[in-house]
Amino acid sequence: MVRCVRPACGEAMWYRRLLYVLVLAGAVLFQITNENYLARFLLAVCIALPLLSLALSLPGMVKCRVELFPQPAALNRGEAGAWTIGVSVFAGLPLARLTMRVTVRNLFTGERECRWVRLTGVAKRRPLGLPARTAHCGVLELRAEKIRVYDYLGLVALPLAPPHPARLLCRPIPAAAQPPAIPEGLGKPSPKSAARRGPGEDYDLRDYRPGDPMRSVHWKLSSKWDELIVREASEAAVPLPLLTVDLLGGAGELDRLLDKLLGMSQALLRVQRPHAVLWLDGAGEPRLYGVSDLRGQEVCLRALLGEQAPAAGPRLDSRPELIHGVDGPVFRIHITPEKGGDGHG
Repeated sequence: MVRCVRPACGEAMWYRRLLYVLVLAGAVLFQITNENYLARFLLAVCIALPLLSLALSLPGMVKCRVELFPQPAALNRGEAGAWTIGVSVFAGLPLARLTMRVTVRNLFTGERECRWVRLTGVAKRRPLGLPARTAHCGVLELRAEKIRVYDYLGLVALPLAPPHPARLLCRPIPAAAQPPAIPEGLGKPSPKSAARRGPGEDYDLRDYRPGDPMRSVHWKLSSKWDELIVREASEAAVPLPLLTVDLLGGAGELDRLLDKLLGMSQALLRVQRPHAVLWLDGAGEPRLYGVSDLRGQEVCLRALLGEQAPAAGPRLDSRPELIHGVDGPVFRIHITPEKGGDGHG
């Protein structure tokens, strides 16, 4: 964690307030000792000036909005990324000063960095760019808190509601991998189809759906069950490739692990092999995501990298009940930082 230091503008505001009090006290004292036009004029100016400053600043202060954006929304580890802090003001009215505390946290590794940002002379939609640290995989989250906007004299500060946080996905770099040879026919049919399959038949039976050809209707069973039953060519049961990982170790070790996991996932997708990814979260609960295309892979990555990896915890080998399938054996491919995975049923 990086220690945050309060910016000097907070102290400067108190100095301005103290200076104003001293000037006002001097004007009052001058008015008491000198009952003339100049004394009254100076006192009136000292009283009206902060009110005028607030009146001119208030529309822009109240309507000011802060927005956070990642650039880009997703990238590979080590690529250049940035955060954009956008400030929109009312009718183009400039703001004298705006301060905020920005915090960037890697939701996967738990690394956190914060700093204070000070903007002066803020004009309409002035963007501010901050570099994003992408040395390690994870979902990076940017938050802006303790936002204060000041009037032109710096005597009054108005707090603003924090904007929605911005998130940037820092993906692993896929390692080269070849899909393992997965044996066919190790699965078994589901109970519903097994109940409707006759001995020696090479097809499954299911309910009729609109659009099915009438020649595929099994008329004998349809008359027996009083509903239309359709023959459908059965497919050989195939074990589901299950990629498993234990999210244990330091940031560098986790990077190597995720590189190999993503490489194996992409290798399976290249041969059009849907698969699933299984891991244990920080609470030791199983998380299972199916991956059938690149979009599903992105969803799985965001879920995996969007929560902190456990510093220590049980391994999947201690939960054997999780390594099985509903319709038959599961072909498990366990990924480690040292190797891309060895498959076994």
